[in-house]
Amino acid sequence: MKDKILSKLEDHSCFWIGIISRKIAKYYNRRLAPYGLTAQHFFILVYLWEKDGVKSKDIQELLALESASLTGHIDRMEKAGLVKREHDPDDRRAIRIYLTEKGKEMEAVLTPIGNDLKTSLRKGVPKLGVTIFKKGLDIINKRLE
Repeated sequence: MKDKILSKLEDHSCFWIGIISRKIAKYYNRRLAPYGLTAQHFFILVYLWEKDGVKSKDIQELLALESASLTGHIDRMEKAGLVKREHDPDDRRAIRIYLTEKGKEMEAVLTPIGNDLKTSLRKGVPKLGVTIFKKGLDIINKRLE
């Protein structure tokens, strides 16, 4: 019976995506714990390292986070001295998130953690396979919007 249930689960892509997502979050959370960060904090920082001073709404949409969840993450990151909030001079209702000096300095410390996982996951997978996989995930993501 157990094998029959497993074979049915194995037919569901969402089953595998969920398992892999949880394993990736565990990896990041374990590696980031010494810095007081979570996987979500890391992804927020990566986005800010690429594009500092974005609207909180842009982060929320990119990472598919609820507003309250993002607020909690930003609160903790601000308390840790990694980011700061500022009102958008062009839209008083909007808040922009900026890296502090400490947040900028963490790029050199944290980037290797993400790179280690990327290297590990891509090992033995042809470049074309990675490209096709990413394209497939993009299609799935867009269908769920």
